[in-house]
Amino acid sequence: MGLINVQLDSGLFAEPFVAEKEVMEVSIRGNDRPYFQGIKRSPLVFSLTFAFKDSYDESKIRDVARWLDKDHYCPFYTASNPERIFYCMLYSDSQLLHNGLRQGYIQLQMRCSDPYSYSPVSVSRIYEWRESPLTMNDNHFSQGSLDQLIMNNEGHLQLDANKTKWINISPSKTWSSM
Repeated sequence: MGLINVQLDSGLFAEPFVAEKEVMEVSIRGNDRPYFQGIKRSPLVFSLTFAFKDSYDESKIRDVARWLDKDHYCPFYTASNPERIFYCMLYSDSQLLHNGLRQGYIQLQMRCSDPYSYSPVSVSRIYEWRESPLTMNDNHFSQGSLDQLIMNNEGHLQLDANKTKWINISPSKTWSSM
């Protein structure tokens, strides 16, 4: 749009850090300490000042106004930090300040849909899922061990009901002898 974000006051840019919040408490007569009920976060609100890189004309002003004046929350991010996305809209009043020679800047306030900023959508690669079940035909444990399992009469594995329990270990047995 031919605009740059500028700071006219102290030379430093101010941006929202954490949204304003209201502490919800209930006070009871005779008790100096209120009971904490929770918090209510307010949507982020921040000011922007956009300067025109070059002089502007009526067409340029109308383009910028159409770009900014939406009736719904739109994604907004800066080139210096595209990983932090705000969903905001023009809020409160806005002003065009100029020197009469079609040079100037716009001051405006933006209000976000909620108290947070967001990161871009991350999409992972597609994983193929095979619908056919995996069948293993090995029915012996020559390559491994058969700990706490037994083979029943039908050739299926099941847990051994006679496995060692803590109660079956002699009290005189030590960890080093196990």
